[in-house]
Amino acid sequence: MSRDKILEGIGLYLARSGDAVSQLINVTIFLGDNPNESVSGRSFRQSGHWFWGAMMSFIDFAASPFGKNHCRAAWEKGLERAKQYIQQSEV
Repeated sequence: MSRDKILEGIGLYLARSGDAVSQLINVTIFLGDNPNESVSGRSFRQSGHWFWGAMMSFIDFAASPFGKNHCRAAWEKGLERAKQYIQQSEV
């Protein structure tokens, strides 16, 4: 296996682990009712609320070295995963 493939696999593993930790924090600390929603996705979805709007601004700023509009991207990624899950579940 090439070095690039190994690094890509590690990166994907870390991204999945980060998603899982964010979902856990959303449910346990922020008392979220959707165990599949990350803090970032929830921040975008509820950005009209003062707390979640401030949280979205903070997260987007902190994640800015990795790209723009992190919270919106996380929300869209969550929607895409849900759609894929539904399609796979249809018999």
